[in-house]
Amino acid sequence: MTSGLEVPSALPEAHRTLSPSDHDALDVAEAGMGTVHGAGAGPTSRTRGPDRGRRLLGTLAFHLVALAGFTVPALVLWWHVWSGHPSATLTCSCGDPAQQVWFMEWPAWAVAHLHTPFFSDAVNVPDGANLLSNTSGTLVGVVLAPVTWAFGPVASANVALTMAPALSAWACFAAARPLVRWKPAAVPAGLVFGYSAAVVSSLTFGHVSVSLLVIPPFLFSTLHEILVRQEHSVRRDGLVLAALLVAQFFISPEIFVICGLLGVVGVVAVTVIGWRQLVGRAGHALPALALAAGLTAVILAYPVWYGLAGPQAVTGVLFSLAPLTGVPLSGLVSAGPSAAPAGVYIRFGGYLGRTGPPQDYIGPGVALGVVASLVVARRRPLTWLLALLFAVSLWFSLGGYLIGAPSWLWHLWLPWRRLSSLPVLKEILADQIAPFITLFLGLLLAVGIDALHETRGRPGGVLARHRTAVGVVVTVFVTLVAVVPVIASFDVPLRVVTVRTPPYVRAAAPALRGDPVWLTVPFAVSGDTQPMLWQAENGMRFRLAGAALKTPASTGGPVGSGKPGSARRILTDLSLGGASEPTGTAAQLVAVRAALAQWQVDEVVVAGASRDPVYASGFITMVVGAAPISTDGAWVWKLQPGWASTAPATGASLPICRVAAAAPAVRANRLFMAECVLFGAGRSTRQS
Repeated sequence: MTSGLEVPSALPEAHRTLSPSDHDALDVAEAGMGTVHGAGAGPTSRTRGPDRGRRLLGTLAFHLVALAGFTVPALVLWWHVWSGHPSATLTCSCGDPAQQVWFMEWPAWAVAHLHTPFFSDAVNVPDGANLLSNTSGTLVGVVLAPVTWAFGPVASANVALTMAPALSAWACFAAARPLVRWKPAAVPAGLVFGYSAAVVSSLTFGHVSVSLLVIPPFLFSTLHEILVRQEHSVRRDGLVLAALLVAQFFISPEIFVICGLLGVVGVVAVTVIGWRQLVGRAGHALPALALAAGLTAVILAYPVWYGLAGPQAVTGVLFSLAPLTGVPLSGLVSAGPSAAPAGVYIRFGGYLGRTGPPQDYIGPGVALGVVASLVVARRRPLTWLLALLFAVSLWFSLGGYLIGAPSWLWHLWLPWRRLSSLPVLKEILADQIAPFITLFLGLLLAVGIDALHETRGRPGGVLARHRTAVGVVVTVFVTLVAVVPVIASFDVPLRVVTVRTPPYVRAAAPALRGDPVWLTVPFAVSGDTQPMLWQAENGMRFRLAGAALKTPASTGGPVGSGKPGSARRILTDLSLGGASEPTGTAAQLVAVRAALAQWQVDEVVVAGASRDPVYASGFITMVVGAAPISTDGAWVWKLQPGWASTAPATGASLPICRVAAAAPAVRANRLFMAECVLFGAGRSTRQS
């Protein structure tokens, strides 16, 4: 068997148990690594070279066709994007989708300008931002840089969001194939994983780094190869494992850590249960694991240090309750109010469509299929390894407190309550583990279908006479009942909107020179990412005071919206609801004026959607002590050298001026609010 601990240890015997497609893949891998047994530079290798080339092309073509098939559901999900304008359409020009556009632009800009992609000085001026401390998905942005250069960061974000589930599904499909003899059984595994509720939910918020899960399935199959199958060389296995780990780190350090955590659980389980059989395989497994660990440590030593202790490194999460919250236990089989309009939390995150199911939702089809797989494939050790990893993944993903469970389970100990307080692990949200639930369940379904296909049945019975036909029917049925309920719980296609950059930003940005620093209202802060979207869409032609990223406070933790009374908090309250608006007290004006100087601001721009732009124009007029220019729907203050010598415009009441500015007779005068403030301060000049 190639799916359990009883795999023959000798490579020739392993060759005899493989299917023709496995022989092809094995030959190609051996040729690529130079490890063909007994192969030299003689006539035999010369005559086999063209055959290997054809096999490699055939394998490549097969997987490209498979990837195309797995992309079809993604195109259905994103139909409104690809049937319209992919360079000008997002789920929202706000929240995390807008931040993701910036994450696509910065690596492309950095590569083109020979700048490090790990750090940006274009935001949070003058300190900058450490992108390895954020969910930046650096590798994705670098790979898609040509798309960004040609079509813009919105287009590259849409490419990444479309291909994320397709590539994840294909990866699970490809990783499952070596684990089964009935190769079609890998198809539902790929779809269950790639189009799981956890992945699709992440897509709606633009979370590329945690929805592009192409590496985890290959990590599982590679570890299974190293510990159990051992059909390749030590060098090949060690190099492949190291390459996968490094790639995953640069896609998402959070998923990298989760893979490591679950990998340790899996290796320990296999070692404890099957130690007698593993003793004879230690000569292969230990050197391969040591090679992978050594290479990974050497390559990632600097990036890991940079993300944890480098310039502007930050540890911790922005929302204090985040590490303790997880998926609901009832969400496994109940989609909940998935047809309800998006709530405040969903809209804050950046999706305006219907609320989807919980991230751990698998639906009744997968649940029944898994139970059947446990019965049919109960004699395979791999079945119980996958069941164990599923249980551990679910246990971890429940978070620190049990949600959606009967009272008799409330006493259940949840390890994440303790783990979330540990270094590194405290950076991870428990619901980010949810995709691994469907990874192991998908693989378990593949093993179950394969076991059913291998069942001989009663001689002369239907199963014995039509084994292949039965396998096809079961595979198709499992695919439909597993995937359709999950996808149907979301908007199909997903709701999108047209990206709208304020006219002033579009008009002014191309003419900017010297990377001026802009302070915008809305202020660039967690929860308001619009300014970063404007910056990304305009090729980083201006820098930003503030950043909708994790940046450190004086204590080393994330600064968030800042301390009460700080300029950051004042500007956040001016941009977002939820707290009292700043009223222009002396302390507020002093704090913001000091920040303008510290942040090296050249221009203040009030544009786009914020809490109350008219009110904001009055507050900034108070701060600067001069009226703005009204142009292209924006209020603009160009801070000339020596602007700070002008005293703030105190004396007026912002609430009273707002009421006056709303009167029908003056509503068309966009400068009335500023004029009211200046009049209250005994001034009447406008900025020219």
